[in-house]
Amino acid sequence: QEAGVSKATTARFFKRLGYSNFRQARAASRQLQQTGSTLDVSQADVTHISADISLHVSSDTQNLRHTFETIRSDDLRAAIHTLAEAEKIWVVGFDDDYALAHFARSMLIRIKPDIRMLPLGGFSVPEEFASISPRDAILGFGIKRRTLSLMRIVRSGYDAGARVILVTDEAAAKSELDILSLRCRTRGAFLFDSFNAPFSLMTYVCSAVASMLGEPAIERLHRIESLHDHWGDSDDIHSMHFFDAKST
Repeated sequence: QEAGVSKATTARFFKRLGYSNFRQARAASRQLQQTGSTLDVSQADVTHISADISLHVSSDTQNLRHTFETIRSDDLRAAIHTLAEAEKIWVVGFDDDYALAHFARSMLIRIKPDIRMLPLGGFSVPEEFASISPRDAILGFGIKRRTLSLMRIVRSGYDAGARVILVTDEAAAKSELDILSLRCRTRGAFLFDSFNAPFSLMTYVCSAVASMLGEPAIERLHRIESLHDHWGDSDDIHSMHFFDAKST
């Protein structure tokens, strides 16, 4: 009552946290205060965790299946062709989407030479983005929250003639721009949304781009592995040897 929240809303909140009601949550909190550790769990808690894991896995499996069944095959092919044929690819992700964008960029840079990441730490976006051209592609990520910065980049890239692919969720409104949207289901079984579907989608798309590029992608992968072998597996060990050589 003091928070101005209805009983129904409060009940839903505690259920999403894994408790049947407020009293169960309060009891768990008191037990935690007494034991001082969340690792001290009873057998009943273990059973509850096992059921939660089963529900979590089932939910993620449904997200994957639904995502790949509802994305049109021609849209998927268009996205793969666009990324394979682009002169430069601008991978864009803000906030929670940054990790997803970084993951996509880490795969694309292994098979294509000019992959730009936005935002880039320490630099403003316009200075980086000024070199966009109609031969480029933008791969943007807007799961749940499509920031103003993301939409400005998408709009400016579209106006520059670049092709735009936007990976988003099912709740996203249809864009007024003629861009390619790949919608993922991101429902979480509990408190947080699940990102397994967009991560899996990017793994598939980037693998398909590599397959379409063929020999150039394979040659680039070989060059990268050759550099790794030449430089050694440990940056720390290599740096130590380098400075030892400099000191002598």
